[in-house]
Formats: sequence, C-alpha cells, structure tokens
Amino acid sequence: MDISQQLQDIHDIEQSLQLAFPAAYKAFMTTDELQSANPNIEYNLVDFNGYTAWGIRFIKLDASYAENLEAIAEVVLQPRKLIPFAWSISSGDWLIFDYRESNENPSLLYIDHEMALCLEDAESEAQSENTTVEEMMEGNLSVLCENFEMFHAALKLATDEADDEDAIG
Repeated sequence: MDISQQLQDIHDIEQSLQLAFPAAYKAFMTTDELQSANPNIEYNLVDFNGYTAWGIRFIKLDASYAENLEAIAEVVLQPRKLIPFAWSISSGDWLIFDYRESNENPSLLYIDHEMALCLEDAESEAQSENTTVEEMMEGNLSVLCENFEMFHAALKLATDEADDEDAIG
C-alpha cells in the first residue's frame, strides 16, 4: 500500500473515532521501513514497567480496523475511547490507547485476556461483590505507560531478541 493511501486510511479512522492518533504512532505505522513493508512483523516487550509480551503485532490501519473495536467491546465499557493498536499473539493481550481523558496524547493500557471479564460476567459478579459494573470492567485495564514514544523506545524486534540470545549462547 502506498503512503498516501495509508495516510488517508489513518485520517478516515481518526475522523470516524473523532480523535487523533499520536504523531509518533502514525510515523511508526507509515514511515518505519520494517513496519510498513511487513505489517505482520513481531516485536517483544520485556519487563517494561512490569509487563512482558512476546510476538506483539500492530493492527493494520485500514478499512478492517473497526473489527478490532468490536473485538474489545465485550471487555471495555467505552470502546470508542479505549482504542486497540496492537496485540500479543503469544498471550492474546490487547494494547490500547486510552482517550478517556483527552482526544490527544493518550496513555497506553493493556488488557490481560486471561484476567479480563466480559460485560455479562461483570454484571453478575458486581451484584455478588457489592460493587459496580464500571468498577469490575475497570479491573480489565492495566496501565502500561504514559505515551507511545516510551512504548516504542522499549520495543525490540522479535528477531533482535533471538540474535541477542545467539550471541550470548
């Protein structure tokens, strides 16, 4: 896909969601040679603010993007404010932008798919635990970092990790 089409797709998604993706994220998705040449490239995040994920893939910013919003809608209450941008193929965890405070400069969160409650389960558990559905669903979210730049700086290409291990061993 050419860069002008990628930029148009990003613009369309931003317009649809009424938000702006972080500039560093858009640059990464459109100008990073590895990412734009091979959107299925995998990254690792090792002990970043206490979180480790293997096989992170970024979600393509194209017409199919809306499907990802639907996919997380059962584990978040505000799917148009909590926007997925990547997932870990090894764990199934979602990495998301948190636009609940602002439509610019979102913080980053993750959803541990092993621990996440779906809305139906949260509704029944909230009654038995004398809490609210909102509190139960908020428990699905964990803070990762305050911006995409920090996250991006910590990423390692999956092949880099293997090369590092080969060099050590």
